[in-house]
This record gives sequence, C-alpha cells and structure tokens, in this order.
Amino acid sequence: MTDSTQLKIRRFYPESIPSFEHEPTRDRFRIKQFKNGEGEGVVSLTSFEPGDIVFALTGSVSTEVTQFSLQLEENQHLHDPYFYGKILHSCDPNCHVDVANRRFIATRPIKKGDLVTMDYAQTEDFLFKSFPCSCGAVNCRGIVLGRKQFSPEMATRTRVARRG
Repeated sequence: MTDSTQLKIRRFYPESIPSFEHEPTRDRFRIKQFKNGEGEGVVSLTSFEPGDIVFALTGSVSTEVTQFSLQLEENQHLHDPYFYGKILHSCDPNCHVDVANRRFIATRPIKKGDLVTMDYAQTEDFLFKSFPCSCGAVNCRGIVLGRKQFSPEMATRTRVARRG
C-alpha cells in the first residue's frame, strides 16, 4: 500500500481538502457517537502532554456562524463538519485553541481514551445555539454560551477564557 493510499484511509477529510501538518487522523483519534442523542465527540487514541499540539484546524472561511464553526475573528468563522466541529465543550477543557496558528494545544495531560475538549467561550462571541452544560466539571457554568453572551455578574463568577 502506498503512503498516499494509507493517508486516504486514515483521513477524516475528503480528498478535496489537501493534507496539512498536524492533521488529525484515524490512527490518533476516533469520532464517538453518543447514544443519549447528545451528538458526537472526539476521543484521543494517543496520549498528549501539556503544550503538545493535539491537532491543527482546517476548513472553509465564512462570515456565517454554524454548529461546526470556530470564530477566527469578528465576522470570520472556520467551518469544519468533518473533525473540529465534533469537539465537545467543557468548562474545564483539556485543550486551548491557538486561533492565530489554527492549532489545538493540550493544557493538561490527555490519555488514550479521553475526550478532546475545549471551552467554546474561548473562541466564540456568540454560539450558533446556546445549550445546558453537562460537562460535570467542578467549575461548570451550567450553560454553554459565547463569551459576549455572559452577563457581567456571570462573567465575574466564572472563568471565561480569553482568546489565545
């Protein structure tokens, strides 16, 4: 089997998207379907240490907010329904998004079998749709919102991450 054929088998992305450095692949991640109707999540099949690049982002840039987009800057969103759009929220995430370099960076150890998570308020001013949070973190805010959707009272009581 050629290297090109092996890469095609391992990719989450269609052939129309060129391969890229730190691309997430099926030998390092698995997309998990949740039975309770809460969608999908990304499970790590390898371990990462704090500071490691977990994966890089790609997608189409648009002015539209979607369920599968990440805000790059005001009115600019990166849409990725293949991989990134399946990363789950946590109020105590194991990754930080380096928006400028389009990379997910581990903020604490990630073990094989762990879900890869981020705090949606780190990158999003306004979410496509707000929803109740069930992350289970000690610092859980109880609701998932964009950073500009927090009231001043809530913002002082919670850790809303700053854009990285």
